[in-house]
Amino acid sequence: NSGGAKSIIHKDAHNQLNCLLAGSKDWIFINNSYNEWIYQAEEIDGDQGGFSLVNPDKVNYKTFPLFEKIPWTYATVHAGDCLYLPPRYYHRVKSTNRNFAVSFLFGTKSEFEMAGCDSVGSDAPLEEMFVQWRYPGKGMMSMGNSGPQDMKNYFTDILMHLTENDEKGKVDMDMFIDLVMEEAEEVPYMIEQFHKLLIEDKVLGEGETIDVDTLLGLSNDTWYKIAAAHAFEPSNHPDFEYYRLTHHEVSEGLKAATYYSALDKDAFVAAYKKLEGSGRIGRELFDKLTSDEGKTVSWYDIKNKDHVFAVFGKEHDRGDDEMHLRNSEVHQRAQEDIEELERMGIGTAESKNEL
Repeated sequence: NSGGAKSIIHKDAHNQLNCLLAGSKDWIFINNSYNEWIYQAEEIDGDQGGFSLVNPDKVNYKTFPLFEKIPWTYATVHAGDCLYLPPRYYHRVKSTNRNFAVSFLFGTKSEFEMAGCDSVGSDAPLEEMFVQWRYPGKGMMSMGNSGPQDMKNYFTDILMHLTENDEKGKVDMDMFIDLVMEEAEEVPYMIEQFHKLLIEDKVLGEGETIDVDTLLGLSNDTWYKIAAAHAFEPSNHPDFEYYRLTHHEVSEGLKAATYYSALDKDAFVAAYKKLEGSGRIGRELFDKLTSDEGKTVSWYDIKNKDHVFAVFGKEHDRGDDEMHLRNSEVHQRAQEDIEELERMGIGTAESKNEL
């Protein structure tokens, strides 16, 4: 982070270990037992993340009267420190200076399993720990990706349902694929990849049956590739605001900002940020819209170059063509993930890590 950034009050679904390599960060923590007072935004059923509607920089106690009752704790983390954050624990992070941090996310279980802990020394560095997904520092983020064990459980549960919990029962592969497609309409590429891998790995042929033993016997490599083909998550993409902001709200918001006078680059970017956009894309928009050698952007520039805003609203106005494009992006992203896994040797035959 280059400094000056701050998050909203939110919670994450996983255990997190945030290690700071340079600079400092200020954290505020609120126990999730105060969920009723924090005015959490509505979220998707089953989602364990979430965020508060309260603006922590300017709390409106008339709108959110119970918020003042919430106790909170505070910590400043410096270079060399690691901070553990429990799952679903509300927090807010603020960066007053340039800093660099790495986060490790751990799956959430109802009970802690000690198996294997005795074989790991207490002074083992984090770099020696096995992780399911890594992030190279650019492009599509891996945060929130389904793990290979999640995929194994997902497909096995569906098969067990079809066989009425008979682990030895066999099901026609086409019937199995049809049911999975009904359960997960938004991830057709994942199902396509699953079927393709089973045939390529000679686990089964076209039109054969499948049973639980076959699924449980699939290699780590196969489950990683299936997980890599999971649904495209726009919020993991660096251009997420193209999905979140609509064509209309960006163009109309910038028209309002330039109605009385043209804006120079700094003022234009500031106006775009008020629409909850980023400085990077704000500067890119300015360069595409300006018509006076990069000095200003006027109301007429925005009106006459409305096509520039066509990149916004992908998640709001998606038709068949856009869905096809999105599936192509899924395919490309999944293939890149698979190739990256192979380069790192994760989940391959050479890997000694078990799921």
